[in-house]
Amino acid sequence: MPRTLRIPHTNVKNTTTNFNHSNMGDFQSLKDLSKDLLHLFNEASASFADVVLKCESFNVPVHKNILAARSPVFSAMFKNDMRESQEKIVDISDIGISVLRTMLVYIYTGNTEDINMSNAVDLLFAADKYQLMKLKKVCAEYLKSNATNQNVLNLLVIGDLHDQDLKDFAVSFICHEVAEFSVLENTEEWKRLQTEKPSLAMEILISLVKARDKKVKDLTFFKTSDPTGKPQGFKFDGNKLVEGNKFIEGINSVKSVGFTFGQQQKS
Repeated sequence: MPRTLRIPHTNVKNTTTNFNHSNMGDFQSLKDLSKDLLHLFNEASASFADVVLKCESFNVPVHKNILAARSPVFSAMFKNDMRESQEKIVDISDIGISVLRTMLVYIYTGNTEDINMSNAVDLLFAADKYQLMKLKKVCAEYLKSNATNQNVLNLLVIGDLHDQDLKDFAVSFICHEVAEFSVLENTEEWKRLQTEKPSLAMEILISLVKARDKKVKDLTFFKTSDPTGKPQGFKFDGNKLVEGNKFIEGINSVKSVGFTFGQQQKS
């Protein structure tokens, strides 16, 4: 009975240091392989394609074994005799053709050069759906490197849905990089977040309070109500505002990212 030939797994080592001619040859071989697989994808209709992805008005011929090798979702789809495997047609309805093509280029070649701000969010969604974890990480890192006051709330929502690390980054950005919360508080994105995802909005407010609490708990506060005009020192101790050993009053309200402290208790 014929035996099945299996190629053993090899460990790919980090070659960023001590780069020699052998490494250069390996790198060139990988580039050539990527180029050949891109050609296979681009010429799939004439190169043994065995399944078609239907997206919008396009039919995209692809190779089941390549998709299955790269994506656990496609692997399960083709392995378990599902309808898509029998009919050799897969309907793709929740991502656009441009994003699908960028995802397929990654699947075939590992190339992520086409990621940009116009497709990174949709590509992250697609990578999450098809469990392309390396592509998902690249998309998340790209979005983090391009975070601004204007888009951070959108990144927060995307992270909440698809990537915990991106969500954590967005929370930290809001707490530590946004100078004044009013910059976000008056935006349509924040109002929509409060309406559509109130628990996530509350999570942000709690994180802001904790971040500001951490910043101020060792600081000294001053007031000038002393008749002499001499500032009196107050310290924030845990969650209490104290004058010496005398408890004055804790935080009685939180407004955006600023704290409003109570007045000195009357004796």
